[in-house]
Amino acid sequence: MNCIKSLFKNGVMEMATYSPIEPPDQIALRLGLPESRIIKLDANENPYGVAAEVLEELGRAKYLSIYPDPAQKAIRQEIANYAGCQANNIVAGAGADELIDLICRLVLNPGDKVLTFTPTFSYYKHVVELNGGVFVDVHRNEDYSIDRNSLSDIDLTDIKIVLLCSPNNPPGNMLEEEVLNYFLAKDMLVVVDEAYYEFSGSSFADRINQHNNLIVLRTFSKCFGLAGLRVGYGIMATEVQQAIMKIKPPYSVNMAAEVALRVCLRKKEVFARQVQQMIATRDKVITALKGCDELEVYPSHSNFILFRLKSKNAKALKDSLENKGILLRYFNTTQLQNHLRVSVGTEEQMDIFLREFFSLLQE
Repeated sequence: MNCIKSLFKNGVMEMATYSPIEPPDQIALRLGLPESRIIKLDANENPYGVAAEVLEELGRAKYLSIYPDPAQKAIRQEIANYAGCQANNIVAGAGADELIDLICRLVLNPGDKVLTFTPTFSYYKHVVELNGGVFVDVHRNEDYSIDRNSLSDIDLTDIKIVLLCSPNNPPGNMLEEEVLNYFLAKDMLVVVDEAYYEFSGSSFADRINQHNNLIVLRTFSKCFGLAGLRVGYGIMATEVQQAIMKIKPPYSVNMAAEVALRVCLRKKEVFARQVQQMIATRDKVITALKGCDELEVYPSHSNFILFRLKSKNAKALKDSLENKGILLRYFNTTQLQNHLRVSVGTEEQMDIFLREFFSLLQE
């Protein structure tokens, strides 16, 4: 065939490629460092890794050779017990990313619009455009809050979904209830991404019974250390749950992920202790960073810290740290100029980061 691209869906070739994070083995290979030297603070993962109990249970798993239950009966009930709702309020997916995609597939016709407030999770734009939607972004205030006084100025014509992240990534701030209430009163789906719920301790999931247009998304990737197994879940009204269950791929949550999430939920007190340790480490690092006049440090309700360099080159610092095996996330957009985001690692990892970072700042 002369031009295979002529068969591609309209707009695909013009889309920007989503930029994922490299795995440690590829980072080590690229940098020429031993993998043990890599301190990965760029993707907000659990620095303590997969729980030993998960690995043990996977080694004994009976059903890895058969397809998982497409109705998700057992895992939906276990997740519901954890989330404080009913099993018919739950859909599990291959990470919260798949659920965002399913919501877009369910709701969007070509040209329908999806609203969000930037800066926020960059994947939203990618998945909306992939599903034929129009991505509408409204800038946040300088402190990255949403301007509540200007909500009524937003044109909601053809808006089918509003995506709200709480805590927001990358700033780490919380969604204001007044903002949520404003959109819940409108004829649209309101999706609250609570990927970092375990770190903030704050949720809007208890409101799904009063608002059938509310969907709350969560993940096992952050607190529970299962990013590599790809499992998340949505909490929603039964009528929305039934519709998403109709369109979802039948086996997207694999058997290994099912086994792992069950173990995590049985051992949730272990992860609760890790979260408390990470919060203490986060606050210690924030205090250290705030002691430097060169940095503008933002408060965080999550497992990461965003800060701006006032005069030094953030990209150069990020690259220098990377050459030492310390990975951070760099941002240089209209709203995040010269910013870095550091994930909270173990206390030892963060001590190394602070030592190397401040040494580079003084050069």
